[in-house]
Amino acid sequence: MDSTDHITENEVPLSEINHEVPLVPQNTASVDGASPSETRKRKLTSDVWNHFERKKINGMDKAICNYCKKSLSGQSKHGTTHLREHFKICPRRTVSDIRQKLLIKEQNKGEFAIKGFQFDQETSRSILAEMIILHEYPLAIVEHHGFHKLLASLQPLFKVPSRNTLKSDILKMYDYEKTKVLSLLESNKGRIALTTDMWTTSNQRKGFLALTAHFIDDNWTLQGRILRFVKLKLHCSSGQHLLTR
Repeated sequence: MDSTDHITENEVPLSEINHEVPLVPQNTASVDGASPSETRKRKLTSDVWNHFERKKINGMDKAICNYCKKSLSGQSKHGTTHLREHFKICPRRTVSDIRQKLLIKEQNKGEFAIKGFQFDQETSRSILAEMIILHEYPLAIVEHHGFHKLLASLQPLFKVPSRNTLKSDILKMYDYEKTKVLSLLESNKGRIALTTDMWTTSNQRKGFLALTAHFIDDNWTLQGRILRFVKLKLHCSSGQHLLTR
């Protein structure tokens, strides 16, 4: 008797059953009936896509700026950082975002106002040089990794100058302030009192001498300006300290 005689019409021979799991086609629509392209669009959750349009050009995803129409990479693996950087500097962007405005104090007025912040590389370099002078930081601070990381978090557009560039900026500030002091003394109509001050450092055995000019300006305000500051050598002879230039 043939083995197939015991199989009813509703039964299937075990030899004809496919045990492999059927593959789901990649182009299968989602459960709610949306197309694959619509499914990908819903993944663009970043707010930066409010200013870019994602298009497929030559088989590649591109992000087209809504303002200048510049084409940038729109692939998800590249992230959106480059899109945000372009949005900040786009020359044709006219959208005013309240999140880009800061509460800025008006100089010499003591008032506060909400206005757009404009980054200036030269102004930031000048403030950096002034900070080095005021706090006597070493010039090598501009080469420290932690300092670069801090500035990048505050203002990514700021280009940190080299040590030599920073030194040049400080010397330019010195020449500028020197010219201002000479001009102020020349325009003074009253008398000028010159005083000297000398002191030493016990731990480093160094001496310093400063020449200061004091005068009263036209507003009857006492002014003081350092005219000369020199370093002296400290010698010890018979228990007495001698200072020589």
